[in-house]
Amino acid sequence: MNNRSPSTTTTASRDRILDAALDEFFTSGFHGSTMRTIGNRAGCSAANVYNHFENKSDLLVEILRTASDEQFTATRNAIRRAGKDPAAQWRAAVGAHALFAAQRPRECLVANTELRYLGEIDRKRVVGSRDAQEDQFIAIAEAAVDLGIFHVDRVHQAVTAVLLMCAGIPVWFRADGPRSAEQIAADYAGYALNLVGYRPTP
Repeated sequence: MNNRSPSTTTTASRDRILDAALDEFFTSGFHGSTMRTIGNRAGCSAANVYNHFENKSDLLVEILRTASDEQFTATRNAIRRAGKDPAAQWRAAVGAHALFAAQRPRECLVANTELRYLGEIDRKRVVGSRDAQEDQFIAIAEAAVDLGIFHVDRVHQAVTAVLLMCAGIPVWFRADGPRSAEQIAADYAGYALNLVGYRPTP
């Protein structure tokens, strides 16, 4: 006997469709995917996919918005745990951002390659968390420059460089490689400190 409630079944079906869509966008790209191929991958009909999502754009928006929110939250929590020192916050923020990229490569690669296919309104639904994420890094770097421990002339450009550096991790990182995701995240946090000219106070 199936004791699951209708709402639980609906949520499970919706989550399965989202995961299938993520796989489909990852392997075939947004334009190469259809509601039918997504349904096939999810083990359901295209009609069932349409019961949950109006179109492919809705699926992509939901996937990217959720991933962006989760990456923002992970970074924010790491910053809070790091304490008041901007250098420690910067290391924690970059480490958390890089770790997410290593552990969630499908979402990160789809976000970096398929976001461009969304219309303006749908894109705005996604980029809010990305902008907030960037703002966290800018605030830390500017505070560190004011304290004289970061030496970089163009903070916004430096932050963009760090975020793009982390965005490249899913392209090459493999979980069965010689270094773990956590080790790579720590490496990148060190690289990012060098990039902003970190000099600890005496």
